[in-house]
Amino acid sequence: MKALGNDIKRTLLISRAQADTVVTFLIGPENEHVKPKTFIVHKEIACYHSLVLNAAFNSGFIEGQMQTYKLDDVSEGVFKLLVQWLYYQKLTLLPFDENWFPVSRDVEYSKILQDMNLVALYVLADRLAMPSLQDLILETIENLSDKTCAIPVGCLHYVYDNTPQGSQLRKFFVDMTGKQAEEEAFAPAKEHRLPRQFLLDLVIWHTGRRAAPEMVEPFEFFVPVQEEEDDGSERN
Repeated sequence: MKALGNDIKRTLLISRAQADTVVTFLIGPENEHVKPKTFIVHKEIACYHSLVLNAAFNSGFIEGQMQTYKLDDVSEGVFKLLVQWLYYQKLTLLPFDENWFPVSRDVEYSKILQDMNLVALYVLADRLAMPSLQDLILETIENLSDKTCAIPVGCLHYVYDNTPQGSQLRKFFVDMTGKQAEEEAFAPAKEHRLPRQFLLDLVIWHTGRRAAPEMVEPFEFFVPVQEEEDDGSERN
């Protein structure tokens, strides 16, 4: 019944949205060589899902006057996911085969791109005050990780470069790694994929889960000493 109620609510919202009342989003950088991509969205839908957008489009600032919102550091792929969610509260992911591998000529690239788009969408949702979308993204990442048996560590540098200390997204990846990662995830060959602060957060996470301090047994770390063989001869 809850899902049905959400569907009805969404349908009513879309049907009420006036076709001639729209706002413009300019996505991507702008310079003499590149022009931003233009997206048109119903104003009522954008404002309904975001307090930030509602304040911007109904203010006396440039966004309110021009009914235009610029996001020059957001990719077209990420914003397309946002638009999907604005209208349908769903995220369309890459098609997977029966073994949960992306149906693509470049499997690894497809997986990395999707992971990056999801975390970038989370950062954007945080900026625009869309907590429901943030929660859906976390559920989506966990579901994909569970199905593919892989933790998306390739996006950790982006996560730590674009979120503050204490971010729920950081905590989510630390918790996922601490609970599910195998030893090979920390192999020297993969060290560059793990931000230093992430490793520190992981140590803190493990320390916090320890029930109580334990005694250290030095003998467990003794260096083996090779004893001299007794040949039965007497030493002078």
